[in-house]
Amino acid sequence: MSVRISGDFLALDQRIKKLINQNAQAIQDSFPGRRYDIQARIAEEFDQLNGHRVRVELIAISPDRQQIMVREAKKKADESIKSAFTSLKSKLRRLGLKRPQQHTTPPVASTVPATST
Repeated sequence: MSVRISGDFLALDQRIKKLINQNAQAIQDSFPGRRYDIQARIAEEFDQLNGHRVRVELIAISPDRQQIMVREAKKKADESIKSAFTSLKSKLRRLGLKRPQQHTTPPVASTVPATST
């Protein structure tokens, strides 16, 4: 699993980096058979209605190159990160449930006799 963290000055905070990496590792531990690449973008924003908030955007890329995106904005960075990873985990679970079950038995060979012309 690889995690890329970007954004404004919050992305440089060691405590926030550690929190993002811990949550990303928890996601990976929840889905042991799959390897996800996660991109996390964190930034402060100002909304006239809600005031200052911290926005976290997560993009998880599955092994079969499917992208899952989650955006969350809360007053505190910790809350925003936790909420974003919780949403990501539920989306990944739903994605796994929609995926058809793959059979582990090999296909049966056809026994059609060859005809000569």
